[in-house]
Amino acid sequence: MKEEKTNNKNETGKLTIFKKKEIWISGVIGILVGAILIYVLGVTGILGLQGATIATIKNERITEKELYDEMKKYSSVSYILELVDKSILKDKYELTEEQKSEVAEQVDYYINMYSSYGYTEEAFLEEAGFESKDEFKEYLTLDYKRNLCYIDYLKPLISDEEINNYYNENVYGEINTKYILVEVSEDITDEEALKTANEIIAKLNAGGNFDDVAKEYEGKVVFEELGYNGFNSGLADEYVSASKELENNTYSKEPVKTEFGYHIIYKIDQKEQPTLEEVKSDIIEILGKDLETEDQYLKHKALIKLREDNNLKIKDDKFKQEYEDFCKQVNTENEQS
Repeated sequence: MKEEKTNNKNETGKLTIFKKKEIWISGVIGILVGAILIYVLGVTGILGLQGATIATIKNERITEKELYDEMKKYSSVSYILELVDKSILKDKYELTEEQKSEVAEQVDYYINMYSSYGYTEEAFLEEAGFESKDEFKEYLTLDYKRNLCYIDYLKPLISDEEINNYYNENVYGEINTKYILVEVSEDITDEEALKTANEIIAKLNAGGNFDDVAKEYEGKVVFEELGYNGFNSGLADEYVSASKELENNTYSKEPVKTEFGYHIIYKIDQKEQPTLEEVKSDIIEILGKDLETEDQYLKHKALIKLREDNNLKIKDDKFKQEYEDFCKQVNTENEQS
């Protein structure tokens, strides 16, 4: 019913969505080496020391500096930037309880989604490169804060007039609905699905209870209560338009066609329209997508500016050059386009 959620905002996915440490550190080295890299970076890469002895062979010793030099061959600056952004954003954005709940819901969403593909929670976390659910939550918290930074970056780029127009034309109070969906598939033609949908509506018109009729067609239809969804929920446009037209405790008298098939929608309730202030950040993010079509690196630019404002200086020559090359690419490719 909804467009499937993805989490590609900072392009660090694995299992299609998360490629966290697979990109930042070679899979051969693994998560443990990542932790060591952070430590050695602090002791040797930044301070320029040889560091303590890791191991000895006859009269020779292997130092933390040598270990660091070897490990950094398999890592990229993205790993360092995660640590940098986490440090900067830690105090810049203190999440509210509601925002923390949103992150927790994202965690459960991805775990539940991959469970439908046969992954246990443990297998999902392991494949995605996380040692625990808490580490996964910490990663999504960083992603959430990066997005808050991006919204702040967009604010000067979008006029109040644009925001007001979008609010007046598109924002409505959240609607609680349930539906019966007759899907169109390889086995069920559009004509057959429409016929079944009309049969269901006829039974409702004759006084049938919505839930009871849905049970009558169990196995042939999809029946779901969606709960409250607002203007940025990702529901199909046709579904939203039909829901807005219904009175509370009424159902659609005509089948509602979407890409999934034919819906019979029952509207349970609708809340009052939120104030502009309550949804302003959401509107800015939505309008920002239009700007992204003109500048695909806009999100990267927001984070680059954040780091510049916080006087980021990468001391390691390899990572410093990688980051400078990336920043140059971001600016050059946009100028060329």
